[in-house]
Amino acid sequence: MTALESPAPTRSVDDATPTSVRVAVVAYELALSDLWRCVRSLNRSVQHAFDDPVVAPNAVTMTIGDCSGRRLVDEPALRDLRDGTDPRLHLDYTWFGRNLGHSGGCNALAADTAEDALLFFNPDTYASPRLLKRLLASLRDPAVVAVDARQIPCEHPKAYDRVTGDQSWASGACLMVRTSAFRDVGGFDAASFPLYVNDVDLSWRLRLRGGRVVHQPNAVVFHDKRLDRQAAMRPTRTQEYEGLLGRLLLATRYGRPDIVAETIGIVTASGSSEQRRGMREFERRRDRSELPEALPGAASVAEFVNGEYSRHRF
Repeated sequence: MTALESPAPTRSVDDATPTSVRVAVVAYELALSDLWRCVRSLNRSVQHAFDDPVVAPNAVTMTIGDCSGRRLVDEPALRDLRDGTDPRLHLDYTWFGRNLGHSGGCNALAADTAEDALLFFNPDTYASPRLLKRLLASLRDPAVVAVDARQIPCEHPKAYDRVTGDQSWASGACLMVRTSAFRDVGGFDAASFPLYVNDVDLSWRLRLRGGRVVHQPNAVVFHDKRLDRQAAMRPTRTQEYEGLLGRLLLATRYGRPDIVAETIGIVTASGSSEQRRGMREFERRRDRSELPEALPGAASVAEFVNGEYSRHRF
């Protein structure tokens, strides 16, 4: 396993205005060329942030956590990548040797974070040049604990306040969180939500503690989503299973037994084989008393609207 020690960044005095960032990228069985494209786009965005007189960070670390069955990056490739990045950007790579899932991988990369802010970034996303500095600008408001970016070419339809940016939840595909807030809520829940709706759960727990979760439409990220002939995104079998199981677990944690009953009824009547498998796993956990406990006050932040977790703009 390769893991280089990060330099100690210069932190802000009170964490109100982040001055250092750790970019965390969890990779799993993807083409090396795709990972390189992701990292190089982030490198350009980091350069713009360093050169901005208002939000310029003191230090940025980019750490890649590899959950693949075998290493994606060998030592020569890592040296080549470091040679192509800004010298102000410190680049780390860790091969976990096993699949931790998105939540587990993110938590592992954040475990020893000395930086003020964490930017969780999917490897199938590519940063626009001004992405990082615009996300950092959103965190200059001390009440904001998390912010996500606008995704193109398939913009996420979840609603947000056009003036304040406030929203129900922030997408984990490109999500910046204050390190202190992330730690206060215990990070991602890797046990209940290893892959999907982990960002919804994290956002709602952050809001339960009084933090604001906002959308920054001027921070843009390209998310490599593939459409079918009808311009729709067809879910994978994993997405069908994890998405359905995640919905049932979310509804349980956030005190909505009516959503649990409704979802089970729909899946029983017309669900796919993977959705029914997810339902059976939920029922198995329920029978063994392994479901997450309901959170006090959860109704104040949780939104279940027409099968989604917020109102949609379109």
